[in-house]
Amino acid sequence: MKTWAQLFSEHPEVPLELFHWWLSDVLDHSLVNLPLQERPDEKAEQAFQQAAHRLAQGEPVQYVCGRAPFRDLDLKVDKRVLIPRPETEQLVQIALDRFIRPGHRVLDVGSGSGCIALSIKKTLPGCQVEGRDISQDAIDLARENAKALNLDVPFKQAHLLSDEPFRSWEIIISNLPYIGEKEKADLPSNVLEFEPHLALFSGPDGTDLILELLRQAENVLAPGGTLLLETGESQGTVWRQAAADQGWGIEGIKDLADRERFWIFQKEA
Repeated sequence: MKTWAQLFSEHPEVPLELFHWWLSDVLDHSLVNLPLQERPDEKAEQAFQQAAHRLAQGEPVQYVCGRAPFRDLDLKVDKRVLIPRPETEQLVQIALDRFIRPGHRVLDVGSGSGCIALSIKKTLPGCQVEGRDISQDAIDLARENAKALNLDVPFKQAHLLSDEPFRSWEIIISNLPYIGEKEKADLPSNVLEFEPHLALFSGPDGTDLILELLRQAENVLAPGGTLLLETGESQGTVWRQAAADQGWGIEGIKDLADRERFWIFQKEA
C-alpha cells in the first residue's frame, strides 16, 4: 500500500497545498503536522482519488472539502453559494467595530452561506440578526449552517429589501454580486466554472443590484441607520454619484490591499 505522500506524487497537476488542506480535513490534523508517511486504508484511498479528480478539474478546494473558515466560524459550503472571502471578513469587522451595538436590528442582504449574519450573531448574540437571499438553495444552506452552529438567525428568500417593513432595520449589511458581465473573461476558471453566477454577476458593469438596494434602503433603514457594502474596487465613482443623487452621506474604506472596496451610507436621523 502507498503512503499519502506517494499518492500525492502521482498527481503533479494538483498543487500540493490543496492536497494538504484536503488531508488535514480528512484526518483532522494540523496542516503543519500531517502524517504523510502513513498508509491510508482502501476507503480513504478511494476518497483521495475522488478528491484528486475534482481538484484536477479546477474545483475549489473549499467545495471539495465541503467547508470554509470565516472569522471564527467553520461553515458548510458547496456549489449553491459563493465561497466566503477574506475581504468580507473585513466588512464584518468594520461593522462590529464601528456601527453595530448590542440590541441593534441587523439585516444581511445576499446572505449566501450565511457567513456575515452568523458571524455577527455569534459576536453579539443580543442583536436581532436576519438574512435574505434571492436563491432558495442559498437560504437552505444558510439555515443548515445556523442549525449546525446553534445560532438563532432566521433566513428568508427575498429579492433585496422588497418585503421589508418601513424603517425596520438599524443596520443593513450586504455583499451583493458586483462583477460586471463584461468582466467574465477576466475571471479565473475555478471561479467562473464552479461558483454560482447568480452570486457573482450584476448587470453589464456589476452595479445594478447595489444601486437597486440603495434606492430601497432609504425607506427600510430606521432613522440614523447605516448601510454597509462590499463592492468592486473600481466602482467608487458610481457610489459617490448615487449618494449625491439620493442624499446619502458616504464614506469609502480601503481593504487590506489598499483598494477602495467598502462603503458606508448614512442619512441623518
